[in-house]
Amino acid sequence: MHTLTATAIAVLSAFSVQFGYAQNNPVAGNGGASAPDDWLLTPKGPKWWYQTIPSPQPKALNVRSAKAAEQTVINEARTLMANRPAKAFALLDGDNVLHTEFKAPADANSLFFGFSMGKTVTAMAVGRAICAGKLSLQTKASELIPKLQGKALGEATVHDLLRMSSGTAQINADSTIWNKEQVQDWRVGLLNLEDLVSSDPVTQAARGVFSTYKPGEVFAYKSTDPLTLGIMVSRATNTPWNQWIQEQVLNPMGAAHAGLYVQDRAQNGLADSGMRLRLEDWMRFAVWVKESSKQQDCFGDFVRTAMSKQIANGTTPATRKNGKLFASYGYLTWTDNDIAPNTAWAVGWGGQRIGWNKGNDRMVLVFSNEEAWLGDAYVLAKNWGQLQ
Repeated sequence: MHTLTATAIAVLSAFSVQFGYAQNNPVAGNGGASAPDDWLLTPKGPKWWYQTIPSPQPKALNVRSAKAAEQTVINEARTLMANRPAKAFALLDGDNVLHTEFKAPADANSLFFGFSMGKTVTAMAVGRAICAGKLSLQTKASELIPKLQGKALGEATVHDLLRMSSGTAQINADSTIWNKEQVQDWRVGLLNLEDLVSSDPVTQAARGVFSTYKPGEVFAYKSTDPLTLGIMVSRATNTPWNQWIQEQVLNPMGAAHAGLYVQDRAQNGLADSGMRLRLEDWMRFAVWVKESSKQQDCFGDFVRTAMSKQIANGTTPATRKNGKLFASYGYLTWTDNDIAPNTAWAVGWGGQRIGWNKGNDRMVLVFSNEEAWLGDAYVLAKNWGQLQ
């Protein structure tokens, strides 16, 4: 996500030194978030990761020629691809693909790591569980994760967690919650994610000026909330998270190719990120979310809510620790972009984006090595969304 204020970084750095926590995600030379090719485009992972499979009914994506006004915006995208650290671009109008472009070593067969775009994937999976009657917005974390009973995180509801308002602490400056030793354990398959979200200081309430925060009081962007939701859904549905993602997201969206989903050896999913797909299947996800948002049913209501303001991101831009160009947050999805009005965004570390225009069917997808230039992509999304 976006760079924190100097004050916030100093506070979090002091916390990190004291407790052995640190910046875990890569950064560019300018200090901004980055996604080097060996992170963004890794084609395979450890044997315990889940290999996703194509949907029984792959979604057809249509290709159509651009109109004159559309071609102008496509040319803008080509200019950005040539002059920015982008690795892939796509412009859609509903299920019509008007432009795709790659920069080596990325190509149509690459698996793109969405980083925190996976949070929006998690939101959709949670919505499917709610609409299946497996849990509700008011279900508390401790009801499904006994290890959280008596802990501050255990009092957070599904609604709180979807809005990043569990009331627990932001531990690392990059929104991750593991320390250096846990990172090493994770890399060799020794870390259990349920143990992680049940441990201190992850479960502890964050402290405000006068007292600790209660669930629902403040927005604080971090991995704790989506990771907890993934475990809750798995327990509520009595289904491994990877299978719930496969059956309730990848199958209905019509994935056409195999992908990867990151998980621990116990099949607890890395629900704050996790998903690696080809660009065309990320497009299918975007189209499925857009089409679902038009349905007059439980899931349609959920998606529309997810893509609208549920909690403010600071009182002013200067007070935003994360998501500097977003005034609010929906359900694990960013809303109220300062540059591109009436849009909702799946946002990933280092410049990964899906942008939905809520007034029409225009969508923008970007994968990148760096975050710093994404303001230009928001301008392009604004221009794309203004087309008739």
